[in-house]
Amino acid sequence: MNKSVVKLTPIGGQAENGKSMYCLEIDDQWFIIDAGYRFPEVDKLGVDVIIPNFDYLKENKDKIKAIFITHGHDDVMGALPYLLQEVNVPIYTTDLTADLIDQLLQRYMRHSHVSYKYKIKRVNMNATIKVAGVTVEFFPITHSIPGSVGLAFLTPNGYVVYSSEFIIDFGAPERFRCNIQKMMEIGKKGVLALLCESSYSKNDGYTSPKHKLTDKIESIFEDATGRIIISSYAQNAFRTQEIAQLAKKYNRKICFYGRDKYDNTNTIMRIARHTKRPILDIHPSYIADSKAISDKKNMDKLVVLLSGSPRRIYHDILDIIDGGDEKLKLQESDTFIVASPVLPGTEKIANRAINELYKTDTQIHVLKNKELQSMHASEEDIKVLIQILNPKYFIPIKGEYQHFVAVSDVAKKMSIKDDYIIIVDNGEIITFNDGKLQDYRDSITIEDVMIDGLGIGDVGVKVIDDRNQLQNDGVVIIGMTIDGKTKEIVANTDVQTRGFIYLKDSENIVRAIIEMAEKELEAYKKDDNGDIRDVRQTIKDKANRYIIKETGKRPVILPVIIEL
Repeated sequence: MNKSVVKLTPIGGQAENGKSMYCLEIDDQWFIIDAGYRFPEVDKLGVDVIIPNFDYLKENKDKIKAIFITHGHDDVMGALPYLLQEVNVPIYTTDLTADLIDQLLQRYMRHSHVSYKYKIKRVNMNATIKVAGVTVEFFPITHSIPGSVGLAFLTPNGYVVYSSEFIIDFGAPERFRCNIQKMMEIGKKGVLALLCESSYSKNDGYTSPKHKLTDKIESIFEDATGRIIISSYAQNAFRTQEIAQLAKKYNRKICFYGRDKYDNTNTIMRIARHTKRPILDIHPSYIADSKAISDKKNMDKLVVLLSGSPRRIYHDILDIIDGGDEKLKLQESDTFIVASPVLPGTEKIANRAINELYKTDTQIHVLKNKELQSMHASEEDIKVLIQILNPKYFIPIKGEYQHFVAVSDVAKKMSIKDDYIIIVDNGEIITFNDGKLQDYRDSITIEDVMIDGLGIGDVGVKVIDDRNQLQNDGVVIIGMTIDGKTKEIVANTDVQTRGFIYLKDSENIVRAIIEMAEKELEAYKKDDNGDIRDVRQTIKDKANRYIIKETGKRPVILPVIIEL
């Protein structure tokens, strides 16, 4: 009798914030769960986003049967435009997420001038389906966007359950409500392994109601006499719903002012016009168009929801402060609420925007990260999920390593033994034979792929190092012109610096660099076998050592030798 073999390989999402992507193999049928990106660290200058490396999947693409996307956030679906160019298989997801994916892919193809066909399979949030002979259960979960689901893949030895990102909130609005009954049914049938999110596992208690915005800003709504402008991330539809309900309660209309027409708030509102069932519970009579922003007569009856991505929204705030927005000009009577907590990778621009806000005459209210928690599972949320599903093995996902340790402690409190808690890194392959974890772990090389504009992976460590050098110490350009035949210098050697040192202080250094460079060219003229490329490198090396000795700086040095 053949053994049942189940393998799990994290392609992204482990020991990092975002970029979630997992490959689940069930008896050689491969399934991809989520395909997201993450924002780069501050030192990754010019890099837009970072996606997983798909090499392992490309090498085995004939085995991959489907992609499952659990909700409509970029950290779980943002890498799809790149993945589908390498592994084009059907995408299974719920209705709203399907619409968001469709718009994401269409926009990418339009902007990148590429074209490929894709297939999205729309699935009910409580569906049970079969893909390549494997039963897959969908179950609704409470997260910050409607249509969020967890997944349970049936193996011969029980379910492999993927929690996605969730909280336990029995008072959540209908479109955000979880299905505990469905989870209990899965738990009763037997769970081989639970892949559980961990990023908030160090937090005591439940996340609810600490994720709710209403009680933190309602008093501000009561006191505001003019417009209320509130910044909130476009992908947090739960928060959008709260703001809209507050606007209605205080007899104000809400204007959805996502300056990027592609942001999720705008997209969700566009999608909502064509759906029979409302995505968000907002009556059309309480929605204002953008013309209302400059209507001075009714400013005390308006809430402007400034939405955007975590990186874009603070740039928008700065642009509005500087007067660069034709429609939205800040006024003394305005109340500005910053309800977009600072996320990793956005600290610098966020702090700058908040500082500039405080320089205006507008009433400013900034909600700190500790005040407004994201909708991720805290300790008690995780305990509830473990109790419902009663898994044999517990696998922490979605978080830094410290979170994996913290969530492991939570699992131990729920009587899961050490040997049945599996901490795994990106690229490590864990294997279950007939429902038993194997001691060995294979591994594959997983490296980040940086997206810079339209470039995919063409920005490497050396390019980033050069950008950091340019930012920190500037550039020194050494320009020389020689006769291609005689190798004689035929024009004055020129040294230009930018962002290096003050020109007045650079005369001696520039003179020394010129002498050094011309000396190397003299040596090159006498050497019949000399190579001009070696001369450039020698000038660069010597100038670099000299500049470090004299100034302690490490500018980018570019010797340019033109042969006539």
